[in-house]
Amino acid sequence: MLNSLKDLLISDDLLVGISELSKMSGTSPRQLRYWEKKGFITSVSKSTENSAPRNYRLLTVIKVELIQHFLMEGFSLQKANEKADKHLKKVAHIRNVFAKNIRDLAVLNDRYTIFTIGVFEPNNELMAIIYDDLTEKLSYQLFDEQTSIDYQQLIEKMTTHN
Repeated sequence: MLNSLKDLLISDDLLVGISELSKMSGTSPRQLRYWEKKGFITSVSKSTENSAPRNYRLLTVIKVELIQHFLMEGFSLQKANEKADKHLKKVAHIRNVFAKNIRDLAVLNDRYTIFTIGVFEPNNELMAIIYDDLTEKLSYQLFDEQTSIDYQQLIEKMTTHN
């Protein structure tokens, strides 16, 4: 499962059609084609035909959402595009860091999402990050790289201290 998570983090294989993107973002297909013509977004085609349906990668879907957000805040289309590009650069860096450093992922009791990242220098530590869906609290615990982490014990320890 971990390898598939890492693959998902770095993959660009997920494609969304223009009608789905339009519905998800509240942006008309006409607007999407205009933004593409202006070079703000890019579609990919499964075929070399000009009449082939437009499909968009996940990062383009996110960019459309960002552009829409900035347009709603009153920015011009050009400025909204620039701001979206800045945000996407941050997303790309975060995506890269997590894809390379995530070690494990677990969901316990349909409530706690736990993922382990690392190894952190200089002490070769791993960090278990715990998110509680119910309370929306985020916490962490550091472990020696050689330690086997028991997630159930970690949750029990965490909940008895609160």
